[in-house]
Amino acid sequence: MRKFLSIFCLLLAITFLGQDNFANKQNALVTIRGNIGIPRTVSSQMFRTCFAGVYETNLSVNIRIAGNFFVGMGYQNSYFQNNKFLKFKYFNASIPYNTRIAQHAGFIKLGTDKFFSPTGYMSYSLNAGLLQLNYTNVNADTNKLNRPYGFTKFISPYVQPEMSVNFIVDEKQTMSLSIILSYTTLFSHFDPKAPRFNQFEEINGKKNNYYMTWFNIGFGFTVLINKKSKGS
Repeated sequence: MRKFLSIFCLLLAITFLGQDNFANKQNALVTIRGNIGIPRTVSSQMFRTCFAGVYETNLSVNIRIAGNFFVGMGYQNSYFQNNKFLKFKYFNASIPYNTRIAQHAGFIKLGTDKFFSPTGYMSYSLNAGLLQLNYTNVNADTNKLNRPYGFTKFISPYVQPEMSVNFIVDEKQTMSLSIILSYTTLFSHFDPKAPRFNQFEEINGKKNNYYMTWFNIGFGFTVLINKKSKGS
């Protein structure tokens, strides 16, 4: 992950060298943007102790409305798995937990593209919408520390700033590939009683002062439709 982040920062620094030379170049009128990566939980220590990201992916359809400013709508799916130390103890044996978080979200996307070469551009955007979070495979637990039970399914608003380095990869300029960095804030505090984890000493002593957040580093693609350019 550190190497991946270092590569992203290096590409980001390189892009600013030639950005002014292509300030008037425009991207496609319509773009279909998608990405996939591995989310890393941050902010809440309690949430970070309980769960690790497995994957996050989203897909959006966007239209350029002025300059390189675009708006769109999309769908996001994320998946988290409980950390390995969580085990149900039964006499002299223990059974690993298999509790998961499945997330589905719809969002509106606002963003802009900035070219730094004939085939390279930066994208800066903000996704905002509603996210449905589902705890699945929750173990039945009557421990009083888990009462009153938290909701195993709820809907909450979220925002997700996103930045990517993109490179057009075909001669007809209909496709670009990218490296993406995003940061998601779900406007809900983590409740360890919902997945029935509050009885674990490793968890209930952790800080839980902020919303559930995670960042995501991954790869993406953009389909460029009806491409028009100015000053290229």
